[in-house]
Amino acid sequence: MALVIGPVLTRTGGYAFDVWTPEQGLSRGYVYRRIEDACYARKAQLRSSVEGHIDRIAACNTVDEFVRLQSCKP
Repeated sequence: MALVIGPVLTRTGGYAFDVWTPEQGLSRGYVYRRIEDACYARKAQLRSSVEGHIDRIAACNTVDEFVRLQSCKP
């Protein structure tokens, strides 16, 4: 299974990041009021994915990178 983790972005009400998998598609992230909380949650998602059953993980730093990796075939 592959996983693409997007960058932390400004959303209405705070900050969030999205996650994409070929199997489930785009999953919108929870909106945190503080950017520090969103960054912490993103790091936790990354750590739990490394320890789980994920074969390939990409943590994107830009929206362009996130979009490009979504269009790649698994």
